[in-house]
Amino acid sequence: MGALLRIRGQKVFLRKGYWRCADTVLETELTRVTESWIRETGGPALSANDPEFEVAREMARRYRGKLLSHVPTRGRSVARLYFSKRQLLLFPE
Repeated sequence: MGALLRIRGQKVFLRKGYWRCADTVLETELTRVTESWIRETGGPALSANDPEFEVAREMARRYRGKLLSHVPTRGRSVARLYFSKRQLLLFPE
C-alpha cells in the first residue's frame, strides 16, 4: 500500500512507484535518484516480497531519512510495476 518516510524534515510518501511530497523539488529528486538506483543496480530484487519497501528502505538509507510507516503492498502488482520500470530504464531508446 505504501511507505511514509521523513527526509530533510519533510514527510514523503511512496505508493505504486510514485513519490509524493509537499516539497516538489525533493519529490523530483527522489524520483530521479530512484530511477538512477534502478539503472545502476536493477532496483529491488525480482524475488522481493515487497519491492516498494525495498525502494523506501534504500532511499531512507541514501538520504539518512527515517521510515515512519509501512503497509505491505500486493507483491505481484507492485513487482510487475518495478519490473517494467527496470526494463524501461535498463534499455533506454
